[in-house]
Amino acid sequence: MALPTLTQQREREHAVFRQAEEYILNNEIKPRISEEVIEEHRRLPIGKHSDDLERILVYLRKNHLTMARKYILVCTVPHREWRIAELSGEPGKPPHLLPDAFSDRYEAEHGLFLKRLRDNGLLEGIDA
Repeated sequence: MALPTLTQQREREHAVFRQAEEYILNNEIKPRISEEVIEEHRRLPIGKHSDDLERILVYLRKNHLTMARKYILVCTVPHREWRIAELSGEPGKPPHLLPDAFSDRYEAEHGLFLKRLRDNGLLEGIDA
């Protein structure tokens, strides 16, 4: 019996990683999403958070093995305007600025949080 190729090993590794990520999302993250946690983030997007909010933020911020479609905040006018940008995942290619603009850093942080929740299907049934 032949050993799996390096490509096959990486495909298996990626499949196991995705399975673990799906389990974490469904069993550790989704149950923690609530209107109270979202309100906590709106009130204090930067700083010390509850355990539930901190776990949600760590999950949403990690790259899940890819940099493509990862969001960052960009200050486009110093101390006056922040925008959400999407990374391409390609070295040397600049981030793509999205249309939403925020006049306050805290508003921008919360807007980014809501975008990440929405993109992961975590706002269904929640009034945010």
